[in-house]
Amino acid sequence: MLFVINEENPVETFFHMHNVPFPLDLIFMDDEFKVLDVKRGNPEDDRIEGKASYVLEINANSGVKEGDEAELDDENTHKYVMKVLSPDGTTQMNLEGGERIVSRRETLVLIKKALKANESKEDKDYKALGKYIFKVLKGQDSRKPEYVSAPEKKED
Repeated sequence: MLFVINEENPVETFFHMHNVPFPLDLIFMDDEFKVLDVKRGNPEDDRIEGKASYVLEINANSGVKEGDEAELDDENTHKYVMKVLSPDGTTQMNLEGGERIVSRRETLVLIKKALKANESKEDKDYKALGKYIFKVLKGQDSRKPEYVSAPEKKED
């Protein structure tokens, strides 16, 4: 997952690994996607700090190191894929666009909480967002599965 922290210049930021059952590499990058630092996030770590414009979370032991550069596809050709992970960190499925994994109402609440946290920069608002996300995920675990077809993709 790629987090946009500050596109203009790197700033101090932090992440926590509450309720993440597997380790991740957190890749701290500058505004040109040059790797400034790589930190290991272990399950239940309270605070992983670094300076970054962007932070990329990927599987642990990635081999990415300080000084490496990320190369992102051009916006017009980029195919966004989100991987749904199992508790052991393996990929359960790929979401390629059009799939809805939470309800419209839940999406609106998530957006509002994310905007509030981003504007206030207060821990309490980030915690409220995190708690709501895990409430949504717990609800998904307890509901009967529903499958919706993705919309047809248009050829460019």
